[in-house]
Order: sequence, then structure tokens, then C-alpha cells
Amino acid sequence: MAETLFVPRPAVAEGIAALLNPDPLFGEISGLFLAAPRRTGKSTFLRRDLLPLLEDRGMLPLYVDLWADKGTDPGKLITARIARALEEHDGLIAKIRRKTPFSAIGALGFRVDLKSSGTWEGTIPDALSLLMEATGQDVAVIIDEAQHSLVSDEGRNAMYALKAARDAINQSRMPGHLYLIMTGSHRDKLSALVHDHQAPFFGASIRDFPPLGPEYTQAITDHLNSRLSETARLDASVIEAAFDKLGRRPERLNACLRDLFLDVDFGEAALERLVDARIAAAKAQLLSEIASLSPLQQGILKLMAEQGIDFAPFSEPSRERLGTPENPASKGGIQKALEALRDKGLIWRPGIGQYVLESAELALALQGS
Repeated sequence: MAETLFVPRPAVAEGIAALLNPDPLFGEISGLFLAAPRRTGKSTFLRRDLLPLLEDRGMLPLYVDLWADKGTDPGKLITARIARALEEHDGLIAKIRRKTPFSAIGALGFRVDLKSSGTWEGTIPDALSLLMEATGQDVAVIIDEAQHSLVSDEGRNAMYALKAARDAINQSRMPGHLYLIMTGSHRDKLSALVHDHQAPFFGASIRDFPPLGPEYTQAITDHLNSRLSETARLDASVIEAAFDKLGRRPERLNACLRDLFLDVDFGEAALERLVDARIAAAKAQLLSEIASLSPLQQGILKLMAEQGIDFAPFSEPSRERLGTPENPASKGGIQKALEALRDKGLIWRPGIGQYVLESAELALALQGS
């Protein structure tokens, strides 16, 4: 089996692109937030389907994957992509800056040396406004794994700057518009960008990112059957059912199909058995890790799986659930348990007082336990 199989999704790309318009009812001028589990083809779709379509439509898309280099501050990744866009349009920028004297902008800005137009220094809103003025194009900033911006002050500030740029540009008399697309692999984590008054995009809603559809499993089936005799070939509906069980993750399906080739009982029943075994093994591993935790730590994880982004660890209802109404869990004990769970990589803190489970798979395992 091929490690990856790219299946274009033009209809999905067209649907998302259609939302990038200023119409107050049918557009997403305030920002589009899309959540999908990891390894479901989201980033591939953005790079290979959506970006080319937006370019064909005359837009200027700026794509940033915040997981591309986890060792670099996410704020720096965002400003680096915008700086590169300035460099790519240096000639156009030079034409509109000939009569504009250079002036440095202070805090929270960045600097880029342009060959034709000289040194430029300013903020993210300044840079995006300059790009739109120079190119005459709408700009779409696409941040993949956007929740990762919250791990640093610079990343969080970059998100506030993008919001400020959106408001300033879209409420101005500039002919173009700025669109923001934020994606994430964990709905609760992505919600940290929109959930409360301190969130950069408070009030925005999150949509489910469209998963890979039957056209993908049909392509996989055709690829598989091309290497099998007519009597051994599988039906696409069998592959589709397996894919659905596996959370519509291509890598997991490919792993099961590779195992199927080595199975003595090749066929539909063998594939179903391999899929069930892989799912059970993954869940058992998670539950085994959970079982090694203290009762308080287990209780916190189960409460987090139930409440999601609304989890309030130190509220009276939470303390009573984690202890008893007569003897609620102490705030100090809860704090120590949260710190231990963070050290184990089981929970994530996007901000002061906020905690969510590290992975959607962990939430599913806890909800079914």
C-alpha cells in the first residue's frame, strides 16, 4: 500500500472558499474556525486543495502550520510568513512606498529588509494592510493547528494582532478584505481561542472540518484491488465501513490493510477483526495509563471529558464531584493533581485557570470507560 494517497476534494474546497465573502448572513468575515481530529487529511487538504483554489480566485493566501516547527515560538512562525509575503511582493511595495518616509514602529512589531523598498518595520496589521494595498488582492491568513498559538505570549499576541488587523481592514474603506481561517485537531483546544472574554476571537463559532468521504475509500479500494486477483478483491463498502470505524484516518486504514495482506484469512471478516483489534489496543493503552493514576487524577480526567472547555476545577460543584458534598476535594490537592497530569502530558493549559484534555482520543476513551 502507498503510504499516502491524495484524493482531491474540489467540492469541499469550493464550499469553504464560498464562505470567504463579506456578506453578513452567508459569509465568514469574522473568521472561520474548523476542527478535525489529527491525521484525517486536514493539512493536506489546506495545502493541496484550498490554497490553489484561493489563488485561482485572485486571493492572496498566507498559510502557516504552527506544528511545522514546534521548537519555534508560534508567534514567530506567523510573523515570519507575513514577512516572507512582504519579500515576495517587494516590487509592488516599492512602488507605493517611494513617497513614504521610513518610520519605525515600536512594541509588538517586526522588521524585514526588502531589496527594492528598503527596511520595513511595523505590526501585523500594518503588514497585512500594506500587502493588500500593494497587491490589490483580498488576503486570507490560514493558521493550521491554531490552538498552538496559546502556548506562548508572543503567539497569543499574534492572534490578537490578527483580530485587530481583521477589524481595522474590514471596517476601513479599503477595497479588499482580510479573511482568517483557523483550524485545529482538538475541538476543545481550538475553543480556547473563542470561549471567553479573554480569548482573542471571543464569540466566534467552531465548525466541524469535513472529513474524507467515500471518494477516498473508493480510491483506496481501486488501488488495493489493482494488486489482487478478481476472486480476492474487496468491495468499497467494506473499506468504507472500516475507515469509518477508524475515525476516518488514512494512516490507520493503511496500517490495517497492510496487515491484511499478511493475514492467512484474507477477506472482509479478517479486515473487520484487524480493525477492531487496533481500536481495542489503542483504547486499552490509554485506559491502562489512566488506571495507573491516583483516584483524584482519574476523577479530574473524567470530569474534563464530560465538561470539555467548561471545566472549572476549583468551583464548588467540581470540588464536590471530585470528593463528596460533605468532604469536597481541596483546592491544593486539585492543583497538585492538575500539575501532575500536565507533567504526564495528559492535559493542556491554554491560559490561567483553563485546562482541557490533551487529545480527543483520551476524551473518547474516558467517556466510554
